[in-house]
Amino acid sequence: MSVNNIDTNGHSPKRRKVSHEAKQSKGKSGPLQKGAQDSNEPLPAANTAAPAPARQLSNHKPRSNSFTKMNTAALPAGGVSKSSIIALQISDLSTEVTPDYDSLRHKWTSVVRNLESAIKQIPERKPISGFEAAKSFRKQGIAIPFPEPRPTKDTNYKFEFKPPSSIKTRGALVDNLSVKHENLIDIRVIMPESLFQEKDYLNNRAFHKAAFYLSCIALSLKEKHAKEFDWSFSHQHDLDLLPIVCLTPRDPRLAKFTFQISVGFPSAVIPIEKTSPTKVCLRHSTDADDESDKKPVPVYNGAIRYAASSLSLVDITKLSRSPAFDESCRVAQIWLRQRGFSSAVSEGGFGFDEWTHICGLLLQQGGHRNHPLFSKQYSSLQFLKAMLQILAVRDLRDPWIIGDTKVEIPRSDVPVLYDATNGFNVLYKMTPWSYERLRHHAQLSLTALNTKHQDNFESIFLFKVAEPFLQYDEVLSINIPGNLFASTAERVQYLQRLYSVISRGLGDRTNLINFSFPKAQTWPLKHDHGASTTDIQVEVGLLINADNITRLVDHGPSADEQQEAAEFREFWGEKSELRRFKDGSISESLVWLPGTPVTLQIIKHLVLQHFKLLPSSVTRQSRDLQADLLEEADAVSTKDAFRLINNTYQTLTSTLHGLQGLPLPIRSISPADAALRSSTIDNPLIPPASKPIDILIQFDSSARWPDSLPAIQHTKIAFLLKVSELLSSSDQKLTTRIGLENTTKATSGYFNTSFLDIIYPSGGPGISPICFRARILHDRESHLLQTALSDKTLHGSVRDSIGAALTEYKRLFLAPPIHTTTIRTLCTRFPPLSGTIRLLKKWISSHRLLDHIPPEILEILAAQTFLQPYPWTAPGSCTAAFLRCLHILSRWDWTTAPLVVDLSLGQEMSSSQVDVIKTRFQAWRKLDPSFNKVVWCVGTNLDETGTVWTGNGRVERVVASRVRALANAAIDRVRSSSGEDGLDDAGSWDGLFVGDLENYDFIIRLKRSVAGNARSKRRRSSAGEAADSVVVEYKNLQIGEALDIDSIGFDAVQLYLDDLRIVFGHTALFFHDGSAAGANSVIAGLWRPAVKGEKEWRVRLGWSSVPLPIKSGDGDEEDIAKVMCTFNGDAVLAEMAALGEGLVKEIKRNE
Repeated sequence: MSVNNIDTNGHSPKRRKVSHEAKQSKGKSGPLQKGAQDSNEPLPAANTAAPAPARQLSNHKPRSNSFTKMNTAALPAGGVSKSSIIALQISDLSTEVTPDYDSLRHKWTSVVRNLESAIKQIPERKPISGFEAAKSFRKQGIAIPFPEPRPTKDTNYKFEFKPPSSIKTRGALVDNLSVKHENLIDIRVIMPESLFQEKDYLNNRAFHKAAFYLSCIALSLKEKHAKEFDWSFSHQHDLDLLPIVCLTPRDPRLAKFTFQISVGFPSAVIPIEKTSPTKVCLRHSTDADDESDKKPVPVYNGAIRYAASSLSLVDITKLSRSPAFDESCRVAQIWLRQRGFSSAVSEGGFGFDEWTHICGLLLQQGGHRNHPLFSKQYSSLQFLKAMLQILAVRDLRDPWIIGDTKVEIPRSDVPVLYDATNGFNVLYKMTPWSYERLRHHAQLSLTALNTKHQDNFESIFLFKVAEPFLQYDEVLSINIPGNLFASTAERVQYLQRLYSVISRGLGDRTNLINFSFPKAQTWPLKHDHGASTTDIQVEVGLLINADNITRLVDHGPSADEQQEAAEFREFWGEKSELRRFKDGSISESLVWLPGTPVTLQIIKHLVLQHFKLLPSSVTRQSRDLQADLLEEADAVSTKDAFRLINNTYQTLTSTLHGLQGLPLPIRSISPADAALRSSTIDNPLIPPASKPIDILIQFDSSARWPDSLPAIQHTKIAFLLKVSELLSSSDQKLTTRIGLENTTKATSGYFNTSFLDIIYPSGGPGISPICFRARILHDRESHLLQTALSDKTLHGSVRDSIGAALTEYKRLFLAPPIHTTTIRTLCTRFPPLSGTIRLLKKWISSHRLLDHIPPEILEILAAQTFLQPYPWTAPGSCTAAFLRCLHILSRWDWTTAPLVVDLSLGQEMSSSQVDVIKTRFQAWRKLDPSFNKVVWCVGTNLDETGTVWTGNGRVERVVASRVRALANAAIDRVRSSSGEDGLDDAGSWDGLFVGDLENYDFIIRLKRSVAGNARSKRRRSSAGEAADSVVVEYKNLQIGEALDIDSIGFDAVQLYLDDLRIVFGHTALFFHDGSAAGANSVIAGLWRPAVKGEKEWRVRLGWSSVPLPIKSGDGDEEDIAKVMCTFNGDAVLAEMAALGEGLVKEIKRNE
């Protein structure tokens, strides 16, 4: 498809100016793009469009996107607006999901024709009582699916069978509106009017007659076609009032199809005025004072009007047909299916039938003075947006009556869209929770469609949104006895009452509550479905408000508000208590226990208080991974540790700015460490996890700074010495020490060579001192490095060193401050973000990959789930956010697309900035097709290069592939275990954080006496695991460890690992879990592909080798046999052991 094929002559209800958003324009440079580019950064190609990431629908294979493959030369000079792009994508999607209707019709029409003919030939049956009918049919192998309560011996109306007045074949496939793999054909049989009496709309009488009529059809057809189909009963749309016969063909050629036979009523025998939503049609009680018999049952009234409106509903769709309408209906089916909606009550009660009915109605009426609200000239995108606008904006709990009628319907908790012509509430199967969920998704999709600079097509149509542990912050289960209700209406009423109580109880702690329960199943014709005695598992999904979820005290009405206080006590029972607060107020209040989710406590209390369900009937299916995996019984909590570090940083900043006697005033002090952005895996104040915290000091500019890079490094040392002297004299409690780095390189003058450690004393027993590591930022260094790099006479190795120094300068001095500030701001705005980052790092670390992936990239990835959460809302829990991070990693094809994240709260990243990132990514893929330099390209509004953190091969291809494979496996594990039993097995969660050692080539096991740490020792001790070291048990030893300043940042394993990578990095890749609670005593390794197999021996091969026996050639003497060799792995492992003498326990090679 090309832009030239777009119909530009179509009528639009409102003309708009042509959008020029796609026009190429100069974007503002990000903070990291000031100055010249890196030496290893390719120049972008001119106006090249980035390929769109491969999209896939559910579990289908990725499909090509015809629009993204267009030649940019075919685009108009002004570009293409976003709405045009989405319209093309929708058309492309519709084409892909549209089946070959003609081919399918050829297969199913003959089956339907035979069934219709057989139904018309069924002989009449004489009138019979319901009790006798059930008894007679049971002897013939049919259990009549009467709705509850069933006819009894005292039932005074009779049942008979006469040929149907008409038979209508219905369904999306029949109307050529279905999508692939949705091949349901409904044969609707309309009963004749002579079978009905005046009062049959009351008390299930019409439904009982329909069940008998359906059984007569099933009995007759089964006798003639028993071997052609598998026969069963089911409930249409999960309503026991609407039984159907399901026919599954045994012919393999018809395996794609499912046929069902349903029964409808003639519209004339079910009067509209008697069955409107306000009428009481169920009156089972003989007690005139029974209030339950004075309330209408919307499900009953809606079902009987639905059965009586079969033919007119088909006509509504027929009158609305147009190519755009058809296309929008197919795409709407995809949108609904991805969000778990269908016409079944258990799946929301809103599906294809309801969508097409509403859309068809609004094409005929619904507007001002009952004119059409929609236009037949709408495009498919306009149809979709218009429907989403209706669902998202209009509150249908205030009934919307379409058509002329005198019926007045009051506001209620359930939605009402009343089709006055048919006397039918289109939304009669919806519940308060399913309607709120539908509105929620409509609002999200409408917002995503209207977003200017983001292409959200995939998140709107291609993502499977209805995944409980990704969609909801918390998932709980309530076990309800099945004998509490005998019919669908009773079950819906019970659950509506439960929903109302839980909604009131949770209050502002949640933004959305959803109930889901198992879908109705089919059962054999000979079996009696009856009232189910099986317990029902109701899954409760919560979108929580992160600002209020941790509140432990709820304030109710004051003691002066007697009526409100009485209602409060009645609702909460014994949990409510009158308390006096510090401000002097006295009010009813609720106090919840810490350590257990408040939502779980509330729901357990309320189901016992109002429904007499045991607290054990409520279980939590999701888990708080932050509490389970990250929190330890330490001297100070992680949250308090982060707060203490930030407060100390503010104190240090004030102290430094107040120093007198410095050669130059301090211009700024910037945070540049994970501890200052609340994103370290472990508690940063508990030994040995405590490490120096990086900060940057920038002095005012001065002409006295030297122009030589080595001289600048010496000047920095002088400045740091002066700062150290002044700090020590100003505060005797501070400890300062000067450190050197990067001094072993021949070109050390190009790199930063000094730092100053500023150490604050320990804040208490078991708490490590806080050590800040200050480096001096001098903005002229960048200019000098770029100037030196522009010298074309430089030797290649020197040029590489200067280029590496420039890259390191950006990573050490330019990128961290703004990144830290941004993440700190986001952690304040989104409370779960800090825990999400830590969980993601914990997951990466548990698989021994954290050393290979820059932690800043993981922080950006975690932030994306909050800033660009489509198709969901920003998560309210760390667990949900963490799983969404895995979802992103599992879907991201880093070989074909960059990851673009706008880190601004207002999402102000322009399309031109996105284009720059994509263009640079394309340039990298052309210059580096083997992924040696850049594997992951992660662009943000702060970094348009996309390579500040990942350039120079910091993420290797094998690591990137491993991360994606692990993320896929983790998501599949969550999906597979989110069935009826939920995730009750703790191992199902913990397994996500267990790394496998079998896939590595060799394992280096270290001595725990050297490699262990206090926290891991405590864990092993509590687990009863033997260790070859002394477990830290005594308080004085813990205090001594905390006060040991020299041990801050010291990690023997990391030092050994650094040596291994320096010496053997060209031979092997090393993997290690460096978290304080991780497997610190194991280093795993993989041999690089370059050393595998037989190689021709040569000088400077680069790795230890063993010659192979010479194979003599058969040619002349000139044809000298080549000397071949193979990698000497055993010798290399022996060298590794020698390098780690005193630290290495054993080295095991996996065969």
